[in-house]
Amino acid sequence: MEQIEKMISETENRLHIVISKVYREFLLSGKETEFDDGILYDIEAVAERYATLEFSEYAPELIPIGNDNGDFELVMKSGSNVTKFGFLEQGAIGTAKPAHLQSFTQWYESGHPFSQEKKEKVDWSAKVQVILVKCPENKAKTLMQIRKALRLETPIAELLVAAEHTPCVLAEQLTAAIAKKIIEQEKLESWLKIKF
Repeated sequence: MEQIEKMISETENRLHIVISKVYREFLLSGKETEFDDGILYDIEAVAERYATLEFSEYAPELIPIGNDNGDFELVMKSGSNVTKFGFLEQGAIGTAKPAHLQSFTQWYESGHPFSQEKKEKVDWSAKVQVILVKCPENKAKTLMQIRKALRLETPIAELLVAAEHTPCVLAEQLTAAIAKKIIEQEKLESWLKIKF
């Protein structure tokens, strides 16, 4: 715990930011940070995303604390008494304000849904698009697994090319329930998303 506290202080000094008491307590608590629908950053990831997404240049008053496994960062304002966070599209850093502000503590304790909208009733029998959201690290092996799991007839060569131009639609004939089941069973959540 002392080591994490030291890392937080070093990060604050290096980046000229102040981690809120609420998020500092979360970081020190050792609570889970990775979920099916998103991730909360540890202090090293906070620093890495702050640099990579150029918050220091475009939005130095904001601190990235997580991601929805997509294009939205969860952000908090810099400051010890800040208690709320919001969602900010990565491409809008510096040009837009965070949306859907809410209490971090209440959000985490109520199940930490990374969806920005209130969940509507889902029609699991509806046909959906299965989208490859990013190029897999172990590209050929992962794409072979995806091809087999989704029963795609697309040649692997075409999938390899498509993976370089994500996001791209891989399947459109599966129902939401089947697509969700396949993605979860095959542990493909990092690569595949469902679009209704």
